[in-house]
Amino acid sequence: MLIHQCYLSCLSQASYVIADENAGEALIVDPRRDVEVYEAFMEAHGLRLVGVALTHFHADFLAGHLELRSRHGVPIYLGAHAEAEFEFKALAEGDEVAVGDVRISVLETPGHTPESVSYVVRESAEAPPHAVLTGDTLFIGDVGRPDLLASVGVTSGELAAMLHRSLHEKLMALPDEVLVYPAHGAGSLCGKNLSTDTVSTIGAQRSGNAALQAPDVSAFVAMVTAEQPPAPAYFLHDAVLNKQERPLLEEVRSRSAVSLGLDDVRQRAASGALLLDVRHEDEFHLGFMAGAINVGLNGRFAPWAGSVIEPGRQIVVIGHEGQLEEAVVRLGRIGYDSVVGVADWAALDASLSTQERDQTVRVPADAVVDHLSVSGATIVDVRAPGEHRAASYPGSRSAPLDRLAGLAEGWDRGAPLLVHCAGGYRSSCAVSLLRGMGFQAVADLEGGFHPGLVAVV
Repeated sequence: MLIHQCYLSCLSQASYVIADENAGEALIVDPRRDVEVYEAFMEAHGLRLVGVALTHFHADFLAGHLELRSRHGVPIYLGAHAEAEFEFKALAEGDEVAVGDVRISVLETPGHTPESVSYVVRESAEAPPHAVLTGDTLFIGDVGRPDLLASVGVTSGELAAMLHRSLHEKLMALPDEVLVYPAHGAGSLCGKNLSTDTVSTIGAQRSGNAALQAPDVSAFVAMVTAEQPPAPAYFLHDAVLNKQERPLLEEVRSRSAVSLGLDDVRQRAASGALLLDVRHEDEFHLGFMAGAINVGLNGRFAPWAGSVIEPGRQIVVIGHEGQLEEAVVRLGRIGYDSVVGVADWAALDASLSTQERDQTVRVPADAVVDHLSVSGATIVDVRAPGEHRAASYPGSRSAPLDRLAGLAEGWDRGAPLLVHCAGGYRSSCAVSLLRGMGFQAVADLEGGFHPGLVAVV
């Protein structure tokens, strides 16, 4: 028996190939949309795909079940309470899927979503449980948040109560030695306190997972519903798309990767397309096409793009050759299939007029005090609220990046601003957003937050 974890750091997302190597059969659980990674693994190990399963309808990425069905002609497995446009095999409590001699049985574990299931993996029909794939029900160090789908006829409190039962009556009933394989790790917004570890055991989670230590249901509900961060705008978009018969990624890549010249970019921008510059922030600030926003491929690109760009907005991707197709794929992972072309920055840079070119001002740490005294700028902190509360500059304005555009609507466009995050990635995006909104006197604090400056700012 083989359980292979494929971990995608950008989305903090884990998917799995479960295989019987002797039989040469495999099943994939919670795949991402660019499925070539699984095909390469199966080819290397002499495996044939026999099915694809989802633990639930994910909100933070677009799953690759339709891509695998199309390419391999395999069935899609979902929990019995799932509803979808595409044909699938419904799995109820105790149902099994055979992969050679390997047996995968279903635990219905609602709470994160109503249709959530977990998959218990045994080496054979007679073998004890070896591992459980918990989806977004149980993470390493945390549990799934119950509020993401609280608008589908059930409250977050009701879902939290379901989650408590799923955890304590189903998952914690498994033996301590059973391996726990979740769908996400640290950085995911599907939970609050996820570990950097990507595998654990039932016993370790029973004793060490704080969310499992709540003394009763009421305390648990209060714990898991409190202080959840706002869900990015793309979460609902993806949750809906994952239930639909939607275009395949290969179709999206084919129509999106159209090379555009400057006139084409101008035309699409004039028609309302957003210019998304995916270069590193250190390069972007030196020069970019006016109106472009910067979300660099060097960071958590897809979640931040999904946080600052509304779903369905037409997008022109700007970057270097080698970055452009990657950006299309990574946008496709979150269902942003509205890229209308890509443009090489070097070609644009050679032809941009002075009026079409923009750049941002960066203020080094050793010049901050002088900059503030001369400009009178307000410091804008685009980190998460918890980061701001932990340590911040006196008088700074908390405006988390994912909420910045809405908050800034009421600000004075002529007021000077000095923007910072933790390291410079988010602030580059923030400054580009503000400039696109008409804020001209806006600067970026180079290197992000500097704790040593708190006393002198």
